[in-house]
Amino acid sequence: MNQGGGLLATNPALAQRLIGKGLMLEPDQAIGWFNLGIGLHQQRKISAAIKAYKRCLSLPHSAETGIATRNNLSQDLLLQGEWKLGWFLYNQRFKRKPGNYPIFAEAFGAAHVAVPNRERPVLLMSEQGLGDTLQFVRYALALQHEGVDVTVLSQSPLVGLLRDSVGLHQVDDCLDLEEQQKRNPVWLPLMNLGPLMGCINDKIPLTGGYVKASADSIARWRHKLKRKPEHLLIALHWQGNPDHEHSLYSRGRSLPFREWLGLQGIDKVEFVSIQKGQASDQLKTDQGLDFVSGQKAVSKSMDFCDTAAVIANCDLVISSDSSVAHLAGAMGIPTWVALRWIPEWRWGLEGTSTDWYSSLKLFRQRFDGDWTGVVQTMKKELEQIPLRRRE
Repeated sequence: MNQGGGLLATNPALAQRLIGKGLMLEPDQAIGWFNLGIGLHQQRKISAAIKAYKRCLSLPHSAETGIATRNNLSQDLLLQGEWKLGWFLYNQRFKRKPGNYPIFAEAFGAAHVAVPNRERPVLLMSEQGLGDTLQFVRYALALQHEGVDVTVLSQSPLVGLLRDSVGLHQVDDCLDLEEQQKRNPVWLPLMNLGPLMGCINDKIPLTGGYVKASADSIARWRHKLKRKPEHLLIALHWQGNPDHEHSLYSRGRSLPFREWLGLQGIDKVEFVSIQKGQASDQLKTDQGLDFVSGQKAVSKSMDFCDTAAVIANCDLVISSDSSVAHLAGAMGIPTWVALRWIPEWRWGLEGTSTDWYSSLKLFRQRFDGDWTGVVQTMKKELEQIPLRRRE
């Protein structure tokens, strides 16, 4: 399907011209319109990409091409703000990557299209990345607030956080399907709750925050951090899960740690790295940024509840588009998010704010790869806008 995939990734403008010439000769080749859509997307020509994907679907095409095209089209529609059709198509995403969907569909029947209510228990399946779960678990909490019996099947690293800091009563990383069947639940993929509960009409609950670290954990980390008096503390994070950044619509979200060195020279500011995993090896605490005394203790911790408590001790979080950005936003902590030129659908194409989290500010690349420009803009704002220390 994608023999020109390498060229589409490295030189989409050239790929577009070559594909366009081919389509002039054979305009009814669906795969050509699919690849043209990819080339246009890569150049941030989202409206044109949408037209190409729609043309592809209007022509005879293979099942594989149809699935891939609907997936790409749905995300470009969402990115452009056409949420009604975008969500309709995005709800077909499991045809491309089934995950646990077939298991749950067989056990509990097809996903329901009605909004869950108090009459039956609700079983929600987390999906995709940790950030997706953190973003959409607000709907599970909103249902619980309405008295609905909610169970969330979560990724293992988030179970403790969702129980202790979000306050969901029933969260687990594995379920006994036979026991669940006895409860006769309504089953849904977690992200399906968004359009069912009104996000298409800008009805997004809990935008001010719904994750709260425990007071004891916050106090314990305040002691470990050993902040300097009269200094602001800024948390830094630069890379999400690399396994989730291989696809067309997620690649390029992360930046290398060295880009944060552009924040040097700001008075009365110290930093703490909350980066975990392989990318934490990039951290250099001796290259011009003043790091908090308790950095070693933070680096050793791998627990999301601890990360939340560290964030609660910070005045600002600066992050790439990652689960940490969602966590900080879900905590209502002031957070600056560095976004690539072509961001993921949830952030839209323009603007510095987002309807998902009231405490987030978005900093966008001016052109593909422009992390230096993003960091320079952040530095200017840090120098001009006094941040109030969190006590």
